[in-house]
Amino acid sequence: MNIISIKNLNKSYGSMQAVENLTLEVAEGEFFGFLGPNGAGKTTTIRMLTGMIQPDSGDIAIAGVAYGKLGIAHMIGVMPESRGFYDWMSAEEYLVFFAKLYGVANGANEVKRLLGQVGLTNRKASKIGTYSRGMKQRLGLARALINNPKILFLDEPTLGLDPQGQEDTQKLLQSLNKRGVTIFFSSHLLHEVSTLCSRIAIITRGKLVAAGTLAELQQQTQGKESSLKDIFLSLTKSND
Repeated sequence: MNIISIKNLNKSYGSMQAVENLTLEVAEGEFFGFLGPNGAGKTTTIRMLTGMIQPDSGDIAIAGVAYGKLGIAHMIGVMPESRGFYDWMSAEEYLVFFAKLYGVANGANEVKRLLGQVGLTNRKASKIGTYSRGMKQRLGLARALINNPKILFLDEPTLGLDPQGQEDTQKLLQSLNKRGVTIFFSSHLLHEVSTLCSRIAIITRGKLVAAGTLAELQQQTQGKESSLKDIFLSLTKSND
């Protein structure tokens, strides 16, 4: 069953076509990688999928619910490229605020659990404004998980994390995926994508140029021994 369905999706900003006729499907329970160079349309696509911006045309369905219908917000968790933190709040206050916003049962207990999962228990009372970039990344992931989503949209979730933080986050995401959470994962860290994702799509200049497992992408580029980096460079350079 496809939990994300995109058909002929388009979005322009003035004369610039950010996303062009994008058609893509993600199966329920997939760990799905979404790749492209800077400016390829990845973030714009994620913003459309999560309801942050409206497409110019095309169809989106999330868990069978068409775009614009009520009932999507409670099913998804989003960690956008721009995090939007309230620096005057503590991490605990911040997560409690979002727990109340989503009507999370036993919100205080859920906040405590999530702070532990992302390794922020010892800094839960500190103001977010005092956090490092990596700590804010951890907090952003906790916020994305506050409503126990079925689908997780992640835009560069390990950016700014040290190696231990990257490993901890990867293990947490793998654990969530094993429990059935669908993960839509955008990252420039190609080794991370090839390790975590069961299927990968690559876009450039707003257009889909390839989608499939790593083995299928290797076949498409006629390089059976190619790494994901080789595949990515081949497909994106040829479309410059």
